[in-house]
Amino acid sequence: MWKVICAVLLATSSVQAIEFVQTEQFIRGEEDVLQEELWISAQAITIDGGSSNDLFATAINIDLNGTFNGDVWAGGGDILQNLGAVNATGIFLDDLRMVSRIAQISGTLHGSLIAGGTTVKIDPSAILYGDAFCFGENVIVKGSIAGNVRIMAKQVTLGGKIDGDISIVSQDIVVLPGTIINGNLTYSAPDELLLPSSVILNGELERSFQAVVPRRLLKENLAVHFMFALAALVTGLVLTGLFPRYSGTTLHLLRESRGLCLLAGFAGMVVLPMAAFFLFLTIIGIPLSTLIFLFYLILLYLSKIVVALWIGSALLRREEFNKQKVAAPLAIGLLIIYTLTSIVAAEIPINILIIIFGLGALLIALFKKPVLIIQTPDTVTEINKEG
Repeated sequence: MWKVICAVLLATSSVQAIEFVQTEQFIRGEEDVLQEELWISAQAITIDGGSSNDLFATAINIDLNGTFNGDVWAGGGDILQNLGAVNATGIFLDDLRMVSRIAQISGTLHGSLIAGGTTVKIDPSAILYGDAFCFGENVIVKGSIAGNVRIMAKQVTLGGKIDGDISIVSQDIVVLPGTIINGNLTYSAPDELLLPSSVILNGELERSFQAVVPRRLLKENLAVHFMFALAALVTGLVLTGLFPRYSGTTLHLLRESRGLCLLAGFAGMVVLPMAAFFLFLTIIGIPLSTLIFLFYLILLYLSKIVVALWIGSALLRREEFNKQKVAAPLAIGLLIIYTLTSIVAAEIPINILIIIFGLGALLIALFKKPVLIIQTPDTVTEINKEG
């Protein structure tokens, strides 16, 4: 039944052909323009010719130098090694979404921008005609932006020319001399913002004061939090017991194809709820919309279980999958996840990463041929019974 749901989902999301590519290096020259909607997972991606359709890309390093007519979604970097970058130097005629350790924009963007990373840079050569939302640890804006700008970061350096309103939430804000802001500048920061005399601000300067809520290190109801961990352990044991081949395939994907899981999970978080919403707008599509939404919620919950199994198996150095020996790695993985998410500041980013990787593995495993990771007499008997 899941395969039928996903097939309908893919059919409703696009009527054009979609090409999936997984490789070590993906390089296209200036004369090579991508025609179809393309999903790429690689170690390095360089596109000089551009694309005529939507592009979804994930790699350690991504260079986008051509002309892109559709939406562009780019995820770069290696979380474990803390490296990687996405460089957008081309011409983007639609929206650009990018997340990486370093997210750098130096080209021309006609749509809106969402950029996040350890460092987000909008270079002086960059021209943005739409709105921009930037978040991360360090955000540097020096380009020309016609729309409104929102920034949430630990450190913000503001320069260039901004025609719209700008809103900043940061611990440290620096406005460079010669900056031009034609709209209002609203900021929230511990210290008052003093503008250099050469800064041109044609709108209003307003400091937004918010009530300071004492920040807790840990969540309040830790007992309830870890009761959910116990419930997840029971659910995980049932999942691996009833569907060992499916569970084994998700584990194999998280070990061998993390980039592809990241790309599929990122897309699934967007496409599944959108498909459910659009089907809900039609009377005959309401039952299918409800089914897809429930399917989406189930996968969100199960994503934490499969990622916990992956973490626990890696720590115990278990290269094989056997449902008779799944309790220990699953329990260790869930303990680590629920311990980390008990820290208030870490809860949201960790849960987002878990959902993206786990959701991607679960979705790909629905269509991928099951991988038999271990062939012991007990396991073979179990798989034969399932089949």
